[in-house]
Amino acid sequence: MKKRLDALKNIGRLQAKMRDLGQWRLSALERRQAVLGEDLQALFAALQSEDLAYGPQAALSTRRAWSLQKRLDALKGESAGLRSKAQAHAIRAKVAEEAAEAAAKAYREQNERKELALLIEGALGRRGASHR
Repeated sequence: MKKRLDALKNIGRLQAKMRDLGQWRLSALERRQAVLGEDLQALFAALQSEDLAYGPQAALSTRRAWSLQKRLDALKGESAGLRSKAQAHAIRAKVAEEAAEAAAKAYREQNERKELALLIEGALGRRGASHR
């Protein structure tokens, strides 16, 4: 019973760490999305100026805009996957925590029953000895 309790606690800690890692990766990904979004907005602002609106610079800027948009789209897909994994780890961590709590309660109750049985045996043993 004690081994099961320890194993459940370890599983819970591992799942919590996995959840934290997933959230960290998700926040890093969101920061990258924000930077790319800002780059894209800056590019569109530059395109609106007359300097880059025409000629070869406009073609290069358009390619850059497509490239940035493709990266943003890829990051959105990756973000959704990371978010679902982080949620799954959070659920697993919660389940493992509840299982560990249930195992701890069962372990305490088992020890209490053992102690009570020993007390009863001791009391019956003394009582039987005093009647002889």
